[in-house]
Parts: sequence; C-alpha cells; structure tokens
Amino acid sequence: MKKTIFNIILLVTTASLISCTQTPKVLLIVGGHDYDTTEFFQMFYSMEGIAFDSASHPGVMKILQSEEVDSYDMLLFYDFIPDMPLKDSAVFINLSKQGIPMLFLHHALATFQGWEGYQEMVGGKYVMPGFTTDTTLLSDYKHDIDLRIKVMDQVHPITKEIKEFVIHDEGYSNIRLQEGIHPLLGTSHPDCAPLTGWVNHYNQSTCLYLMFGHDKHAYANASFQQLLQNSIHWLTNL
Repeated sequence: MKKTIFNIILLVTTASLISCTQTPKVLLIVGGHDYDTTEFFQMFYSMEGIAFDSASHPGVMKILQSEEVDSYDMLLFYDFIPDMPLKDSAVFINLSKQGIPMLFLHHALATFQGWEGYQEMVGGKYVMPGFTTDTTLLSDYKHDIDLRIKVMDQVHPITKEIKEFVIHDEGYSNIRLQEGIHPLLGTSHPDCAPLTGWVNHYNQSTCLYLMFGHDKHAYANASFQQLLQNSIHWLTNL
C-alpha cells in the first residue's frame, strides 16, 4: 500500500515538473502589410522560454488546414488580409472548434473584411473603405501618437503586473466591438478607440486582441513586451 502511494506521488510530482518546464510553441502569422521585420522578430526571439516559428500568407493557410497546426500551442496573427476569400472562413471555424488559442495584434483587426464571423472571433473589427456603404462605420487610424494605456482589469493574469504606461504607436478609432468581450486595457487619447486590449471567446477558442505593434518603436516598449509574454503563457497555460 505504501509503495502504491509513493508511486502515485512520484507520478504527480514528475508530471508537475514536466508541466513547469514545458515551452510554449507559437506560430507567428504575417503577411499583407509592411512592418519593421528585423525588430519584430528580434522582439519575439529574445523572449526566453517561448519557441516561435513563423509563416506568411498565402502559404500559411495550408499549415492552418493541416495536422502541422497541432504541433503549436497557439497562433499569433500579425497579418493584414482584408480581402481574404469567404471560403477560408471554414479554416478559422475549424481551428476555433479545436479550441486552439489565438492572439491577434494590431492590423490583424482589419483582416477578413467580408466575413462577419471574423469580428465575432477577434472581438472587434477595423472597418475599411470598400466593405461598407455606410461611411459613418468606417474606422480611422493615426500614426506616431503617444498612447497612455490604463489597465482596466488589474487582477487578470495578463495585466495584473502591468502598470499604466505610454507607448509610441498607431491608434485606431471608430472600431466595432463585439458584445461580451472582456476589457483589459484602454486609453483616453482622442485619436484612438477607448479600448485597446480585450479577451474574447469563440466556439472553443480563447482569443485575445492587443492594438499595439505598428513598428519598431512599439516593439521596443517594455510594457508591450511583457504583455505579449504574459498573454502567451496565459493562453497556453504553460
């Protein structure tokens, strides 16, 4: 009996140690928009204890539809494909039904303009010209502004260690927000939407959006880097 109890304790301890030392594996998805490539990848590859691969459009869609996607703990979207074909909605629906966590950064808010389900998944949408006849719904942007970011949820694992900070970045305004999202971060800047980060749930997937990340000035921001690391660990539970 004592030997059985000892073996159970040993197994639980070993499993706990394996869990603590596991490295999250993230697929970075890019394409469709210019960005400071070197600084972008330096930001991610400098993060200790997290493994990254990257793939760009259009080739990444094959990965997202194959068993290869199962080798990743989460997907990080930094793409900008407004005219993505409607048939590709099936890819995202399938991923969400598998429950794979997804993190959407900055201009990924404007991807897939023709599918309403994308907003339901991301939790918001940047509305572009050519995809609506109502001009009052069009979103806007402002480059090179200093956004003072306030933490709206001080107990959430992503933001609880984050203090109010300023980031030199691009702001989006008049964006659409999905009902039921959980606010994490916000700002009072007149050229930016009041909400700059949130958590959403779509099918079985947890989805997170962060507005930050236009260029190398944002990539160098220590608070943004910490938010990314916190987000990855929280989404993957690793």
